[in-house]
Amino acid sequence: MSAFAALFFARLGRAGFYRALHAEAVARLGAGGGRTWLDVGCGPGLVARLAAERGWRARGLDLDPAMIARAGRLGGAGDLGFAVGSLDDLAPGSATVVSAASLLIGLADRRSAVAGLLSALTPDGVLLVVETTPAMRPAAAWARIRRGDLGRDAWLLLLWSLARRRARPVGVDDLAQPGFHLERTELLDGLAAAWALRRTQTPRRDPPSREDVEECHLKVA
Repeated sequence: MSAFAALFFARLGRAGFYRALHAEAVARLGAGGGRTWLDVGCGPGLVARLAAERGWRARGLDLDPAMIARAGRLGGAGDLGFAVGSLDDLAPGSATVVSAASLLIGLADRRSAVAGLLSALTPDGVLLVVETTPAMRPAAAWARIRRGDLGRDAWLLLLWSLARRRARPVGVDDLAQPGFHLERTELLDGLAAAWALRRTQTPRRDPPSREDVEECHLKVA
């Protein structure tokens, strides 16, 4: 990506609705107490900043040096840092929370990416995935904008929906992994969702079915 893309995503990160839905996902995992939160594909660093504000030792990782440079310039409160890197750079068992926001939707092999993200978790850790849903379409975005409560940056929601209109949404088939329980929480009236994966007590041989997915609030075990 270019410096222009980094500037655009930094602008999107300042939009009230965009920041709010990510803040809701982060807040549901509770206070950090100095534990490590690793945000992979961090872009300009919104999720890492939100985690650091809640007491996590937050680190952001992104392949694009322009994104990391922008994240560094934006800064933030708390224990916060950014570095250029990829899924291949993740250290096993290194973070209590690993997050990926708007990362998987751009990847061809999503299941392998999820497995890589899960490998970086501590035994009691949580993988948090934030992505748009099949409901994120221009008509739905426009209907949400017309409610009039998204503020002056509401037009960015329509732009976001246009960018997603040809992408295959991330779903259960992409995320389910043997030995992990999968939870889903709707965000922004269902236009986006937060998924949490945490280890089950007894690993299972087969990935969970759609019936195993619970619509519930995220929480740290």
